[in-house]
Amino acid sequence: MADLARLRALVGQTDPGLAVDDRLPLPAPMQPLLGGRLRRGAVVAIDGGDGRTSLAMMMLAGVSAAGGWCGVIGLPSFGHLAAQELGIRLETLALVPHPGAAWAEAVGALVTGADAVLVDPAVQVPGALARRLAAKARQHRCTLFTLGSAWEGSDLRVSVRRQEWFGLGQGRGRLRSRRLAMAASHRPHAELVLWLPDEVGRVRVVQEVAAPVRLPVGGRHAQAG
Repeated sequence: MADLARLRALVGQTDPGLAVDDRLPLPAPMQPLLGGRLRRGAVVAIDGGDGRTSLAMMMLAGVSAAGGWCGVIGLPSFGHLAAQELGIRLETLALVPHPGAAWAEAVGALVTGADAVLVDPAVQVPGALARRLAAKARQHRCTLFTLGSAWEGSDLRVSVRRQEWFGLGQGRGRLRSRRLAMAASHRPHAELVLWLPDEVGRVRVVQEVAAPVRLPVGGRHAQAG
């Protein structure tokens, strides 16, 4: 019996399909918002304007730091330097910047070997195609991150609600830090605020998950337009 238990433990450590921990590795700053909800093989939609690509990069960085392989499809502006600064290992990153009409084939190929794939399809994805690719990703335990609302259906949605840049003065200076407020679909009334990055290039929590502040209409803090 002891030998059988050791064999089962060994199989669980080496066979991805039988692994006990099916959670996707996340960077520490995202833990207060997502915790253990993000599973391998899920489809995660990321939206919210300009900050969404940086947010997607950070989530890929968690996978990369844990030794996983990542893929990026359809993002010609994906910056190598920015990715590396966030912790993505370039030696385990596959880039397909201009897939054209073959973007679905590229997704289908990468999900069979990568741990996480970020895709910007740029066109509305038919439901049948989205479901087929999601099923393939789930089969191979590859998490799909999609940008925007073009992809029909997702297991989780993470949205950038606000972003603020800091560093510019009166027409001079340089951008040095950015603050992002974000929320997830499973906790729509809560926000996590991050420096992404702060003034020395780190990603860190500004405010733990909390309900967004709303000023009462007509209250003494309200200002007339």
